[in-house]
Formats: sequence, C-alpha cells, structure tokens
Amino acid sequence: MYHAIVRAKVRGLWARVADGDYRAAVRLADPDVRFRFVGDAPPAAEFTGRDAFDRWFRDLLDLFPGIRLTPHEIVARGWPWNTTVVTRFRVEATLGDGTPYRNEGVQWVRLRWGRMVEDYVLEDTVRLAEAVRRQSALS
Repeated sequence: MYHAIVRAKVRGLWARVADGDYRAAVRLADPDVRFRFVGDAPPAAEFTGRDAFDRWFRDLLDLFPGIRLTPHEIVARGWPWNTTVVTRFRVEATLGDGTPYRNEGVQWVRLRWGRMVEDYVLEDTVRLAEAVRRQSALS
C-alpha cells in the first residue's frame, strides 16, 4: 500500500511540474538534496542544495520555454526512511526555430521520510545536445 501511495504522490508532483509549478519539486527537496543531470551540455549539472535545485529548474525553463515532461512508468520500492522511486518519462518542447524536440529519460530519486535527498536524471544526451545547439544558435 505504501508504494501505491508514493507512486500516486509522484504522479501528482509530475502533473504540478507539467502545469508550470516546478517549485512543487523544489519544496519536496531536502535542503541538502544531491542532484545530478548526466551530460556535458546544459542542462547537465551536479550539485548539492535546494537553492541550486531551484536555479537549475529556472535555467531549464529559460533554455526550453514551455517544456513538457510526462511520466510513463513509476516504480517505488523501499521503506519510508529509504524509498527509491524510478520514473521513465518523455520530454517535449518546441525549439525557438519552431522545430519539435522529443526525448526520453529516466529519473532515479531517493526519498527519506517524504523528502527528496537524491535526484539522478539520465536523458538521451545526443538528442539533448542537438536541441541545446539549436537553441544556442538563435541567441
């Protein structure tokens, strides 16, 4: 039952982020959350802290205005003091030149008593780098 509740809460969080309320995710984060978005080009990052997490989200929305993140599968395991949540998701945006950006990724999150203490995101970096290059060319 606990895992079903976690999956429902995570799905609700993704819906809030999709509606533009990225701060819902920031509020869920522990003050010392460890975050890593794998890759070499923006939005790749590795840092610790809720304030940095907030800045990362703002930068992501600046880079890809109107980005849409849709979860497809959410898996939860563990206990309230050490819960792992894995989400397979789709990314969609319209780039500044009008071309569509489509990608997919996986997010691996660790929760402790309902707080996100670790967030690790993998997205297809080749597709992402091309989209970032196209966006940067417009600047």
